[in-house]
Amino acid sequence: MHYFKILGLLFFLPIFTSTMAQSTTSASLTISPSAISDLEGMIESAKVLLSNSSVSNIETTLTGAATLLSGSTANDTKTLLTDVSALLTPDLVSAISQLVTADTINKLGDIVDNAHSLLTAEFVNQTATLINDVTPLVEDLSKVLGGLLSALLS
Repeated sequence: MHYFKILGLLFFLPIFTSTMAQSTTSASLTISPSAISDLEGMIESAKVLLSNSSVSNIETTLTGAATLLSGSTANDTKTLLTDVSALLTPDLVSAISQLVTADTINKLGDIVDNAHSLLTAEFVNQTATLINDVTPLVEDLSKVLGGLLSALLS
C-alpha cells in the first residue's frame, strides 16, 4: 500500500517543482497562490484514489488481471472465443434475436416470479406426499382398466 503513496508523491512532485520553478525569483523561493490551490485540488482528488479501500480494490483488480493474463488462461480464453464464434452463425443470431425481446423477457420474469411464489417448501412437500399417496391407486386403477379392456376386446 505504501508504494501507491510513493507513486502519488512522484506524480505530484514534478508538477509542484515545475510550478515552483516558474514562480521562483532569482534569490527567493515563492509559490504562486494558484499553484497551491491547484495542488490542494489534486491532493483532495488523490485522497479518494489513495484511500485504503481504493488501494485494496486496485490491488485486487491487478491480482485478478495478473491471474487472468498469466499461464494458459489467455490462450484458453482465446480458444474458447474462437470455438464459440464458429457457432454464432447469422441464422442462429437472427433466431435468437427474435426470441429475446423485451416482451419475452417480461413474460419470463413473470413466470419466475410466479414460480417463486408457488414453489414454497410447504407446497413442494405436499406435492411429493400427494404423488407418493396416489401412486398405489394409479397402479391399481391401471390393473382394473387393463382387465376391463382385455374383457371387452376378447
